[in-house]
Parts: sequence; C-alpha cells; structure tokens
Amino acid sequence: MPAVSLAQRVQLRDFFGGAGPSQQLPTPPLTLPQFPQAQPQAFPTFDGFAPGNLQLPQLTQPPGLTLPSIQQNPSLSPSPSFPIFPRANPFPNPAQPFPTQSFGPPSFQPPAQPFGQPIPNRWPYEGTGSNWLPAADWTWPQQAWAGFRDQFLPRVLERPRARQTWITGNSDNQLELNEIELATTLTLPNFLGSTQPLRVSPGFIFHWIDGPDSTVHPNFDLPSRMYSSYLSFDHMTDPKNQFGLENNLTIGFYSDFHNYSSDGLRLTGKLIGWNRINDYTVGKLGVEYLDRVDLKILPAFGVYMAPNPNIRWDLYFPRTKLAHRLPNAGDYEIWSYVGAEYGGGSWVLDRRDGTGDQADINDVRSFLGFEWMGPRRVTGFFEVGYVFQREIVYRSAPNNPLKVEDAFMLRSGLAF
Repeated sequence: MPAVSLAQRVQLRDFFGGAGPSQQLPTPPLTLPQFPQAQPQAFPTFDGFAPGNLQLPQLTQPPGLTLPSIQQNPSLSPSPSFPIFPRANPFPNPAQPFPTQSFGPPSFQPPAQPFGQPIPNRWPYEGTGSNWLPAADWTWPQQAWAGFRDQFLPRVLERPRARQTWITGNSDNQLELNEIELATTLTLPNFLGSTQPLRVSPGFIFHWIDGPDSTVHPNFDLPSRMYSSYLSFDHMTDPKNQFGLENNLTIGFYSDFHNYSSDGLRLTGKLIGWNRINDYTVGKLGVEYLDRVDLKILPAFGVYMAPNPNIRWDLYFPRTKLAHRLPNAGDYEIWSYVGAEYGGGSWVLDRRDGTGDQADINDVRSFLGFEWMGPRRVTGFFEVGYVFQREIVYRSAPNNPLKVEDAFMLRSGLAF
C-alpha cells in the first residue's frame, strides 16, 4: 500500500475493548464532492424585504469543485411550510433607541430649591390667633406606639401646645400682663358625615396682672391673678368645595376664682361663610361673637390668598396675617409674618371693697414674628409686637372706661 494511505490510517487507544494500539482501522479513500457551477439567482425575499435587481456574484470554480444550484438540488430550497419569523427590531421604541442604563458619569441634577421641599397649599391657616393651632391640616406622626394610642387611649394629646404672652407696663397708667396658655386637641374624624373632623380643644390660661396703680385710679382695681378655662369646638366643611362654612363654638369660665357668678360662664364663637374665588383665593364673610361687656359681636370678612407654596396672605378682620416662607434651616421650615388682631378678654372678679363685678380688657395687637416647623411636625413661633387702643371697662360703669398706655409685647409658643 502506498505510504500516503498508511499516513492517513487512524490509530486509537480503545478503553472499551475496541481496536488496540497494534490495530489499524481501515480508512476509506478521500473523494471530493463534485459541485455544479452556481447559476446567478435572485436574492430570496424574507419578511417583505426585496432588494430589487440584486444578483449573487459569479463564483470562480476551483479545479474539480462545483457549487450546487438551488434549482439543481431541490432539497436545499426553502420549504413552503417553514415558518418565516419577522426580523427582531433592536430598537423597538423609537423614542428611546438606547438602553436606559448609563455607564458614564452621573447625569447633571438641577440644584435643590433654596426653600427646600414645598408643602402643598393649605387652607385654612390658623396661625397664632385665638386658641392657637399652627395649621389646620396637621397629621399625627407615624410613631411605633401610634396604634396603641389610637386603639386604647383617647386622642386627647394629639396636639399639645403652650403659649406665653408678656405685655410690658411700668408706670401708674400702664397695665402689665403675663399669660401662659396650655391646650391640646381631640379630633373626631368625619363629623356628621361631612368628611371633615371636629376638633375639640380644652385649654387653660393663667393671667398675672400688675396695674393700674389703685392709688391713682381707685375705681379701676384689678386682682393680681385671673384664670380662663375653656372647651373649644372647631369644624369646617371640605375646603375643596366651591362654598363652605367655618365655625367655632367655645364655652368657658373666666374668673379670678373668687367670684363664681353666672356672668363668668361665657359663650364665644364665629360663623364664617367662604367662597373659592379661584385656585388660590378664598373670600370669607361672617361674624364673631365675643360676649364682652361693651362689645358683643364683630363683623368678620376678608380673603385668604396663597398664589404659591411660599406665600400665605390672610387678609381677614379681626385677625390678619401675611406670611412669607424663608429658606429652610436644616430640617426646619421657616416662615416670617406680620399681623394684627383684636385682643383682650373678660372676667368676673371681686373688687377691693368685696363687691362682684366683671371687667373687660380690650386692645389691638400688631406683631412681627417667625414660625418654624420641624421633624414630627414640632412647631414653634416667636413674636415682637406693639399693643395700642388699650382700655379697661367694668360692667358696673360701662360708659366710663379707663384708657391705658400703649405697650410692647413678646409672645412665643410651642406645639407638638
């Protein structure tokens, strides 16, 4: 046998009982297939794609080698039953032709707002007025023991707060007042099916009084201490409506705790109708009932405006407040404001000669202040103000009030 044939014999080591090293397997002679010369054919059409007159190029036939033609070998032709799948589109979404994942440097982000994350436009905004509530739409923070409190404890500590007011006075015709108010709120949701809560707020106020000088004004003696205890009910219809009502009813006993006459039991409140003028303006009209010696009722009217999350203008009589948001200080949202209100109160008391009477202290207070809201809705405020139009009126002599000199006011508060 020629040497070429021996070189092409395969020698294998069979580990399964086959041919051993000394055995040689016969190798069939190598023959090259004979391919016929390719004929020019039209390019096949797939998925509706037709390149027109595109033809396959002529292939050079090597010696002894021919290429099969699709027509000459029918087995190589596409079967009519073979499924034709549409070509996959690498960019199925023209609006996003590239992957969303980025492997480069992080994309540029615009700087944060200097005021921090804005709070949605809220109304009404109670502010620092009577029976102070920082905001009407506060919610209790999500704490671990909130479920226990809601299920087993009455929600009488839902918004505990304290407020201190000091009005200066150091002369014979001045009246110095120092007041500390403690209050909290109980919320009854969906009151009478209105979808809005009824807020019940018990409170107590200590009043320390110095002046006027009884030797100069013997007919206008006041006790050194008086007290105010009250239970306030606040309700408002859904502020999303076009029209609605805002009302308050407060029942309290106001006395020096030496005089317990029925005049010390007083009812005060307000009834306000409102109409939404546009998306950020609400008009208000109604009355406030004060139940004092010389002033029983006041008209109440104004507009509330919040054109953006950083402005709240409550142009309302008898309490006005214009607030503007300042840049955040860490986690604290800060507001500055100016305002004015009709202040004072009325108490039953025992005069120096032992007779019972009732006295009004009336004034107008203007102020400049700052209010902040921190984590867990802890809120506080501080104000500097000026008090004018001050007078003392007794039930025994309502036509003979005592005019008291103007004074400065410092007021602060904290709510949890």
